[in-house]
Amino acid sequence: MDKVAYPADAIIAVTYRCDARCQMCNIWQIEPQEHLTVEDYAKVPSTLRDVNISGGEAFMRKDIVDIVKAVHDKCDGPRIVISTNGFRTEQVVTRMEALRKSIPDIGIGVSLDGIGEIHDKIRGIKNAYDKTLKTLQALKEREFKNVRIGFTAMNDNAQEMKKVYDLAQSFGFQFTTAVAQNSEIYFSTQKNEQVQDGVLADALGYVIKKELLSYHPKRWMRAYFESGTLLFNEEKRRLLKCRAGIDFFYLAPEGLVYPCLTIPSSMGDLKGHTFEEIWQSDTADKVRREIDGCEKCWMICTARSALKQHLPTALTWIAKEKIKRHLGN
Repeated sequence: MDKVAYPADAIIAVTYRCDARCQMCNIWQIEPQEHLTVEDYAKVPSTLRDVNISGGEAFMRKDIVDIVKAVHDKCDGPRIVISTNGFRTEQVVTRMEALRKSIPDIGIGVSLDGIGEIHDKIRGIKNAYDKTLKTLQALKEREFKNVRIGFTAMNDNAQEMKKVYDLAQSFGFQFTTAVAQNSEIYFSTQKNEQVQDGVLADALGYVIKKELLSYHPKRWMRAYFESGTLLFNEEKRRLLKCRAGIDFFYLAPEGLVYPCLTIPSSMGDLKGHTFEEIWQSDTADKVRREIDGCEKCWMICTARSALKQHLPTALTWIAKEKIKRHLGN
């Protein structure tokens, strides 16, 4: 077995506990298995450059600040974003303030799937929108810079994407979106359906145009990524080959390392092993062979490294599409 380079990208879920009851995700129904300590999280590879700390609801862990600091220190300052539903404003802001003292560019992604009652319906919680909006306002007031609003598109809310995008712009926050995915090991559901092509194309067309007309290269790349979202929704194929298990991994709360969020093939258990032992194991090598060419999902976590490797292709698309948008097409 040839040695495999260590990954640069990861999603680290620190808990299955969640105070939302979302339509697209049943992670809250999984029995809590917070088996990893702060010291265990410090085992992640030092090669990581992009890390999403997630859940469940990540801020429900009392030691979330220590976990994030451990990952940050081990990886010598990677880009870290913590995902949250934003229901717990005081906890979110207090812990983000604590993290900002040692990690000035700490990022946070707040989920918002519609305006008002639509968001309440999607998240399955009364006053969910008001709670989330309160957190967004608090982050704005405290001048957090690395904030993004994350929108999960489904048939029940795809028409809300434009409104949520405009809200993000009014706050001066970033906007990200993805189509609801199925997963046995993360979302704990197989019931998410394809979004109606026309509705999604209209919504994403609006976002893509706005991003391309901006002056930020990062937003241009997001537009290219969203063109891949349309392709995957319509044809169930990826814009770029998946790099799961090579450049990316998913670490579950109980300690199991998976190639991604949607493939239920464990590569090993971080509890009792080093990450290096897992990543270079025969089991991990077998999983990589089995999933080569996988087309199960299109999410930024497994697309980011591929985008970087195919930068000329992305830039060519961006140049052509920017010209079209500036000409009003």
